[in-house]
Amino acid sequence: MEELLRNYFLKSGYYVIRGVPFIYEGFDVTDIDIWLYSRTSSVSREITIVDSKNKKTPQAIERIFWVKGLSKATKATNSIVATTERRQEVKDFGKELGVAVLDGAFLKRLESSDTMTLERISDEEFYRLINEYSLNKLDGDWKARIKLCKSLLANQLSFDSCNEWLVHGKFFAEQAVTKENHREIAFRCLYLVCSFIAIAIDYSMKELSFHEAVERNKMLQDGFTYGSRGSAGIKKILDTAMGLVEQHALDGQAISRQVRVSVENQLSKLNTSILSEYFSKNEVAKNLFSVAKEFEQLAMSKEFVSHNSSAVELKGILYCLLDYWSIDRKLFAGR
Repeated sequence: MEELLRNYFLKSGYYVIRGVPFIYEGFDVTDIDIWLYSRTSSVSREITIVDSKNKKTPQAIERIFWVKGLSKATKATNSIVATTERRQEVKDFGKELGVAVLDGAFLKRLESSDTMTLERISDEEFYRLINEYSLNKLDGDWKARIKLCKSLLANQLSFDSCNEWLVHGKFFAEQAVTKENHREIAFRCLYLVCSFIAIAIDYSMKELSFHEAVERNKMLQDGFTYGSRGSAGIKKILDTAMGLVEQHALDGQAISRQVRVSVENQLSKLNTSILSEYFSKNEVAKNLFSVAKEFEQLAMSKEFVSHNSSAVELKGILYCLLDYWSIDRKLFAGR
């Protein structure tokens, strides 16, 4: 049913991800069956979570309570319960709590009228492809990385998540270059992570759409360099920590100066201006949502399709990321 619903929402224009783990303070609480993202306007984005239960006794009322709480915990805009239950009272109860209910009658019509697309693989098939690389767990644990990357979607989309995806994206890009026999699945993992990056930047751009390009560039660089707290937030944390060092450590002032210089040097090496200059362009920003969907489609395509045949907008973003990761474009393009 999850694949059927994913196909339905994809055709409705959403960006769709299945099986998003929700982790709280290190505890794996549950999975979001289907995570939806939509761009309704230049200044509006919506995140919707879908709880799908295909059981003889679906306990629909309990699922409405559950998804309502999960929606609040993940700061989602909307929530949906897809259930085989057909009682009108269930839909009425969902409406009272602001939870949309796709009932058994809807699912039956969907099942009979909608044929599953043959152009995509399921999540289960995606993970099977990863497992075909027998050393994937020892070589960076590819499957766990993908699940971790998915789990970040359950957090509020931010530069912190984006910067973590950039780290994992670099890992898979390097694997695509070096792992001759497992290049296809490395590319699929890279494309999926790139779709997350594009979605996160698109979400951040809703706050920046009315700013001039120069100011937008500066704010993006601040986010890519320092994360969601920005330079001011990081400076405050560093000042507090170094203040304690100066008060309580032997030669505290000398140590504090060394740490500050080291932190500044590390941040200056990030070269985030490559990202901020590119993504601050209006023509790039307006295509982020469609490019994210295209990246996801490449990752899940039944027959593997390289980025070389993709739209110029997608290749532009990918090559910008390669430059940021210091990976040679020509070496990558030959793969």
